[in-house]
Parts: sequence; C-alpha cells; structure tokens
Amino acid sequence: MVQKATLAQLKSLQWGRLFNMFYIEPVVFMLIFSHVLSGTIMRNQLIYQTCTVIFQYNETDCKLLDSKNTSTETQAIETELQSYVANMFLIRTLFESIVPAICGLFIGSWSDHYGRKPLLMVSMIGFSASSLVSSIICWMSSYYMVNPWWYTVAAVPHSMLGGLCVFSVAASCFISDTTDVKTRPYRMMFMELILFVALTSGSLLSGFVYAATSAAFVQSLSCLMIVLATLFIVLYLPESLGMRQDDEDIPERQKDAAVTITISDQQLNVSEKSEKLAEKPSQLEESAPGLFSLKHVRGMFSTCFKRRENNAHSIIWLVTFAGFVSIFVGDGVMTVMYLYVRQQFHMTVREYTIFETVSQSVPMIGALLGFLILKKIFGLSVVALALLSLVSEILSSLAKGFAFLSWHLYLSVALGVFRSIQGPMCRTIVSNIVPASDTGKLFAIGNIVQSLAPFVAAPLYTAIYKGSLASHPGGFNFLSAALYLISFILIGCVLRIKFKHRTFYAKLLK
Repeated sequence: MVQKATLAQLKSLQWGRLFNMFYIEPVVFMLIFSHVLSGTIMRNQLIYQTCTVIFQYNETDCKLLDSKNTSTETQAIETELQSYVANMFLIRTLFESIVPAICGLFIGSWSDHYGRKPLLMVSMIGFSASSLVSSIICWMSSYYMVNPWWYTVAAVPHSMLGGLCVFSVAASCFISDTTDVKTRPYRMMFMELILFVALTSGSLLSGFVYAATSAAFVQSLSCLMIVLATLFIVLYLPESLGMRQDDEDIPERQKDAAVTITISDQQLNVSEKSEKLAEKPSQLEESAPGLFSLKHVRGMFSTCFKRRENNAHSIIWLVTFAGFVSIFVGDGVMTVMYLYVRQQFHMTVREYTIFETVSQSVPMIGALLGFLILKKIFGLSVVALALLSLVSEILSSLAKGFAFLSWHLYLSVALGVFRSIQGPMCRTIVSNIVPASDTGKLFAIGNIVQSLAPFVAAPLYTAIYKGSLASHPGGFNFLSAALYLISFILIGCVLRIKFKHRTFYAKLLK
C-alpha cells in the first residue's frame, strides 16, 4: 500500500523545499516536446512514403510535394494522396482511443488506491516503446521500401498501456495532491506554461533539425527524450498520494497532531500522535480489490453521480461535458489540420512549423497576461476566465473558416489569444469543489467521456474535410465554432449556479 505523507511535511524538508513541488513538470515538458518535435516531421514522412510505396510515384515527384512552388501536376498528386492519408490518420486516431477508453473505467480508482506514480510509469513505458518502434521503422525506410501502415502498428504499445488518458489523469492528480485551494489555479497555469513552452520550442526546432538531418534522426532524438523522462519517473519521482491536506479535508483536532519525520532509505517514516488516527482502521487490513475488479468502476460512478450540496454535482458534469466538447474539437481538428494547411496554403514543413510555433506562443502569452492581469487586477473568477477563453476559441475558428490567405491564419491565432485559459480553469473548478479522495475518480470520468470523442470526431472531421476538399477545405472550422458555442453555454450554466449559491462558492470559485 502507498505510504502517505502530508504536503506540509514535505514542505518542511530542507532538501525539498522547492523542487519536490515541481517533479511532474519536467516529465510533461519532455513528453510534449518530443511529440511535437517529431509529430509534423513524421506526418510529412508518412505522406512521402505513401507517395512512393502505395501510389508508386517516383521519388523526385514525391519530394516536390514538400515545396512551395508546386506545379499543377504536383498539386493533383497532393490532392490524390490526401484522401488516402486522411484515412490513415483516422484509423490511427481510433486505434489510439480504444484501450484508453476502457482504461478510463478503472483509472480513477487505480489512481486513488495504488497511487499516481505506477500509472505514470506504465504510460511512459508505453510511449517509450512506441517511439522506439517508430524510430526503427523510419530508419528502415531510408534503405528499404517500407509500407507506411507500419507506423500504425507502432502505436500499439502506448495504446495498450493507456496512452495520454492514463498519463493525464495521473499528472492532474499529482498536481492536485501537491497544491491547496489558493495555489492550485497558479499551479495549473504554470503547467499550461510548461505545455506551451514545450509546444513552441518543439515546433520551432523541428523544421530546422529536420532540414539539417533527416526524419529518422528527428524521431530517434524524440525517442531518446521520452526514454529519459521515463527513467526520471522510475528513479526520482515520489508518490504524491496523501500529500494534499486542504483545510476542508482535515478536522480541527487533527491539525495539531505532532509529526516526526525521519529519512531512511528514501522513505518517510511518519509517527503521528492523534487520538482519532489511532482509532481509524488501517488500510492494510482492508481487503484490496483486484486490478480489474468491478468495485473500481462502481466506486468511480458512485462518486461521480453522488449528489452534493449547492449543486456541486451539476457543476462537475457541466464542466466535464464542456471539456468533452473542447476535446472533441481538438481531436477532430488534429486529424485534418496539417492536410488542410498543405492543401489550402501550400506550406512547406518549415513554414508550417513556424506557423505552429506562433499559434502556440500567442495563446501562451495571452494565458499568462490574461490570468495575471484579469484575475489579479480585475478580479475575474475562474469561471469568467473559462468563458473568455471559449469566446476566443469561437472567433479563432471562424477566422480559420474564412481564411484564404496565409496572413488570415495568423489573424486567427491573434483572435485565439485567450484560448489556453479554459483547460486549467476547468480543472481548477473541479479540484476546488471536491475532496482529495474523489479527485482521481472525477478526473477519470472526465477522461472517459473525453476518450470517446475521437470515435466520433475523427471520422466526422475526416468526412467533412474529404467532402469539401475540392471546394472549401477549411469548412470544418465552422463546425468547431458551433461546438465551442455549446461549450460556452455549458460554462455559462456553471456561472449561473455560482451566482445562485454566491456565499458557498465565494472562495472556492473566486
């Protein structure tokens, strides 16, 4: 069973005064950076191998696809390839979603029962294995004609081990464990900053590294970073379960419990003198359910459907479905966005990576300035900030839908300046209104709902893109704007509940 130590105890340790609060951020940075570094390059490589292996065009014509000055013949080849490649992207997206959706039924109880670290380890081992297989396939394609469908097989390891569903739940719980009500919004925004630094730097460097080396080298470099992040988790990451001790989770007579901490063999031996703790039955004496026991599922759903005072349960579900809509749009757009930019604006790999860098940098700056200025100076609540973010998303999607020149894309980026605020604000809302013991289960149910999104979003966006490829490739952006409007309405209902119970949520959702 997981050993527990309070957040206050870890803060008191001389050697861990600061660093122990930010263990998870380096892992998130390395994982996201490595994926972005190789993501666009591998999509371009997949298109190239489809051109040479599947359609059997000569290498000279296929290399011209990644060129700004394309002829009518080259453009015809690009259009022919895109319908086929869109199906490849779709199948991989669906494949990566099946097992994570199943894992989502158990992940919350696993996280609350076995701890956060084992789940982080398992998911990162899957990412490492998939990245290694992709590297091997890419190197082989430099010497042999390798069918690009093998890249879909490379997704098996991380898909079978839960993928981003498992990792994101464990990482979110880790942050919730190591923060309190006051610091959690700032920690969530700091995580968002880490994400965007990783996205921005990865996008910016990928084109230049690719131009100086090769797709195989870029993928191998990405693999190395993921392996190092996995080793960091295995060797250094502590278990966070039990660190969180918000004021609402601790009875007053337990707060004065005497605590003695000794460090031996990298373990914390905690001796607490508390009359109530002595009366509490040991967790070791309880019969532990099996790994895939239905008790985990029942516990998760009973926690999520439990009625809570002041309509807190309604807020949880409204935020969950708003997050689902946003993830739905993200999964759908991710499937076709690179193809759309190539088709509509004829961007090269380097031009696209520069655009991707800008599209990640601007929201990062907007999130930081918006959060610090709008919240600290003007006092906007976390709910109001989430609404502002969705307005930004709607305007950005509309601008992309009407775009027909390259600078229109950059205008859409400027309109989406606040789009990155929604995620951390929604996670903060949920974290602040539930006790620590329910956090893992609630994050898990959110991930279950969101992991179902690709099953509908990817086919839907692919069908819309293929249907409008010849006339208006960007038509899918109007669907995105409409869906973000639905998400805006859902968060608006959260704001209404907050006003209805103004006294109760004054501090929790300020």
